[in-house]
Amino acid sequence: MRRLSLTIVFLLVLLPAFPAAGQDDKLTPLEIFDAALAKFDTIRLALRKWQYHQTLTTQQLDSDGNVIAKGTWKSIVRPGDPRPLEFTFEKMEGKLSFFKSGSEAEETAPKKSASPKPPATTEEENQAESAVAAVKKYNLRDRYLWKRLPDETVAGESAYVLTFEPKPKQNTKSREERFFGLLAGRMWVSRADFNVLKAEAALQSPCSLFWIIARVTTFQFTYELEPPRGTNPFLRLSKATAKTVVTFPFYSVRQRHWQTVEKYEPRTARGSTAPDR
Repeated sequence: MRRLSLTIVFLLVLLPAFPAAGQDDKLTPLEIFDAALAKFDTIRLALRKWQYHQTLTTQQLDSDGNVIAKGTWKSIVRPGDPRPLEFTFEKMEGKLSFFKSGSEAEETAPKKSASPKPPATTEEENQAESAVAAVKKYNLRDRYLWKRLPDETVAGESAYVLTFEPKPKQNTKSREERFFGLLAGRMWVSRADFNVLKAEAALQSPCSLFWIIARVTTFQFTYELEPPRGTNPFLRLSKATAKTVVTFPFYSVRQRHWQTVEKYEPRTARGSTAPDR
């Protein structure tokens, strides 16, 4: 579930040529989406000499809303690097479902037998890079009905406002396609440079995601890009939150997630950064 949550965070930030100047009032929702995707590719190329630090915090709650477990993971993200993120810090208190030591997802499906499982991989893909391919792989551009609403101001910038909802009768062959086929939400895209300034999304109905007896009944996501702080317009901090509920026949797993991009710096060699303490 952690991997899916992170992928959603990156996917909704991703949002092929820029529209002609002076015609922004006539732009269609898909033209704005395409321009935002092109902008993201431009930023990825511009950040090849940079890296950023991000922190993921997860809390698990009981049915009364009390925190019963929590974890924090800090990592370095190097845009354009297909290798796994470089984790610099990990702390867990209690047992988080779908998580285990080493920052790997723990899929706690019912055990069918005592036969040994193959060893879990110690690496996972760079979510920022795999998300780029996922936009095309799962046809996210054409999976939704897009509408343009009146412009608004977000993060101090004038923004196009887009809404999206799933097209009916979609062809969904994988769990990811089922999940994306149930998402609806809203995006705010900068009129000045087509950066995605803010995004919100939520499941419209429960989704059978992992195993036949488990369903994701709640997924709510928000993303916000902070205003520029320096002279480099590409080095902008951001924050994202997600709320998830996975329901089994006799219990539910309730979690809240926070992910923040906290600092940019010139790129260093992998493994050269001292772990956080």
